Amino acid sequence: MIARWLQTYVFLLISMTLMSQVDNNKEVYYGRYEGVVDSTIQITANIVRLFDNVSGNYYYTEIDDSGARVAGNSFQVQGEVSDNIAELKEYGNNGNIISGLISKESFVGTWKTPGNNQIEIDISESYPEGTIPFDVHYLHSEDLLDRNLENSPVAEIELTLIYPVANNEKDIITDSICRIITNSFFGTNFQPANADSMLTDFENEYYVNYRDQNADRLDNGASFSWQKIVSMSVYHNSDFVLCIEYLKYAYSGGAHGMTNISYDNINLKDGNQFAYEDVFLEGTKDSLTKLLTQKLYEDKKIPSNMSLKEAGYFVKSIAPNHNFFINNNGIGFLYNSYEIAPYSYGQTRIFLKFNQIERLLVPDSPIYKLNKKSLSQK
Repeated sequence: MIARWLQTYVFLLISMTLMSQVDNNKEVYYGRYEGVVDSTIQITANIVRLFDNVSGNYYYTEIDDSGARVAGNSFQVQGEVSDNIAELKEYGNNGNIISGLISKESFVGTWKTPGNNQIEIDISESYPEGTIPFDVHYLHSEDLLDRNLENSPVAEIELTLIYPVANNEKDIITDSICRIITNSFFGTNFQPANADSMLTDFENEYYVNYRDQNADRLDNGASFSWQKIVSMSVYHNSDFVLCIEYLKYAYSGGAHGMTNISYDNINLKDGNQFAYEDVFLEGTKDSLTKLLTQKLYEDKKIPSNMSLKEAGYFVKSIAPNHNFFINNNGIGFLYNSYEIAPYSYGQTRIFLKFNQIERLLVPDSPIYKLNKKSLSQK
């Protein structure tokens, strides 16, 4: 009992030291950036910097001669940072999209537009009404199953938590967002608290569980190294609509680890989650199934005379699930491995633009208004 308590205390002490170092590091942050470039294009970006890596998304609208806005597309980007110079690329595209000097307060550089023009950009951190600021909290550690054993199995954990900026004022919307994120990131057994303390508690629980489950297997060589990664990104943070993505990877033995991606969509007017029924009208499932199935055929270039089962899927058609994500252009659905297809197919994302689903949406919600804003910009 004393040994277990001492072990727990040592883990806690090591983790607290690590977290204090990371928290003071200015190279870990989230920024929501906005700005008008070239006098005719407005860019909005959600970027997370994690030391030498950056990832996130941006979208743009063009301002025509009459002052009306014409909607552009959204892009997911990732890249690296060296000496505070970021090189961001679109997923699946090797060409640089944005490069320049990045800080939490601004991004100044060059943007390669979809028309292959090069224009100078200068966008600044901005949180207008209908948005929310976040801090990034990071933890990474590893430990041996048996410190006295050469070539001992190892457990590793890496956590990237994006949490609302702490403030002294009681804000029921922020409190609600904290509860939602805590539940999705850590699980229902955690209560919202100091972000760094929750990471440390989660880390400690992970190592205790690792040792408990492998103690009896160590002598017969059946124990494995473990790895756990939980990370977050901000998919959308505008117009009172917040969409957060969670990526969870776990390996605890076997042929491969498992990755799960999920989303929380939150109404920033009241702090409540958007359930499927809050977004789509009753009785529209069949119409949505038809659209999702057609889009999958287009995305995967499946011949029209081939059934989905012949193409390797488990289902005859793609029904909507409740794992959806939102941005300024529309709504997508994500299906994790084994949900509609084998592990080798990976996650399946199907995205529908607002002009495809407008008639299926519940009127008067922030998402419907986001849809109307998108349509009015075309």
